[in-house]
Amino acid sequence: MIRIQQGAARAGHFLSLSWRSVRLAGAGAGMAALLGAAPAAAQDWTPQRSIEIVVGFAPGGSADQIARQLSNAVKDTFPVPVVVVNRPGAAGALAAQQIAQAKPDGYQLFVGGGSETTSVGNHQKLSYDPRKDFTPVLKVARLPSVLAVKADSPHQTMQSIIEQAKKAPGSLSYGSTGEGSLFHSTMLVFQAKSGLNFLHVPYKGAADSLLALAGGQVDMAFGAPEEVMGLINGGRIKPVAVFSDKRVPAFPDVPTVTELGYPVALDNMKGLMAPAGLPEPVYRTLHDAFKAALDTPAWKGFTEKTGLMTDYADGPAFQQQIDAGYELIGDSLRTLPKP
Repeated sequence: MIRIQQGAARAGHFLSLSWRSVRLAGAGAGMAALLGAAPAAAQDWTPQRSIEIVVGFAPGGSADQIARQLSNAVKDTFPVPVVVVNRPGAAGALAAQQIAQAKPDGYQLFVGGGSETTSVGNHQKLSYDPRKDFTPVLKVARLPSVLAVKADSPHQTMQSIIEQAKKAPGSLSYGSTGEGSLFHSTMLVFQAKSGLNFLHVPYKGAADSLLALAGGQVDMAFGAPEEVMGLINGGRIKPVAVFSDKRVPAFPDVPTVTELGYPVALDNMKGLMAPAGLPEPVYRTLHDAFKAALDTPAWKGFTEKTGLMTDYADGPAFQQQIDAGYELIGDSLRTLPKP
């Protein structure tokens, strides 16, 4: 089965929402190797200006929603604002490049772990190395890939889509979050497993591609559960398959493609990442604050409403999962016939 392992490290402690209670623990040898700047003694780091979370996709998508919910959840923790800035383009690679080139001082982060760090580099040369140029702070969620069609589509099931693709290769189009994005890679892996062919239509984010689907501009589109939920509840689109190892609780009647005989399971990881070389006190402060945010009513209410799956991992464990995902996609794409 093709899948990205989502096992998460559970180490770490929650801090209270009082800023004065945030204390920073010393780093172990493994963390020192990752961060490259661990002091011998624990120190405190207090941000003196606003912290920026850069999102590499258009507003409304999963990365944008996660960034804004995390920002809201820590508003009473940090003594400075945490602001969200959207910089869409190149399947998130523009935002990742900005952070890779930023000063590792804790004031610029981005939502990573998905397309820009596990997929795009397997499609094109990047100006950054997703395995070396970042300090992952923590992983906060995993997002199963849901494939949906327009509510009045003539293809109301994945079986119908497969039958149409067999009869007329390339006749059905699908929207993704960009060329080389994780959703793009997911469909390419499915094509490799099934021998089918679909027409790819890239967009700047899931919100754009799903609206294009609802408007009839494409036949199918990918999205995470929280991205497709509103349009599904509004009766505009319908989920037909999940590209994960298990069904999504929010859509219990929607089968996985593995159940249909095609073992393709690629969950999208989401977390916060900083430039490489982030000092240990800064890492620990950011990690502990945002980890505590996952236990706040604001975050829990968000996940309950949207169906997003919280999946915590600390920085080193998150990096291991990114590395595994990157290699997995690369190995899979190399099996595809050359165009």
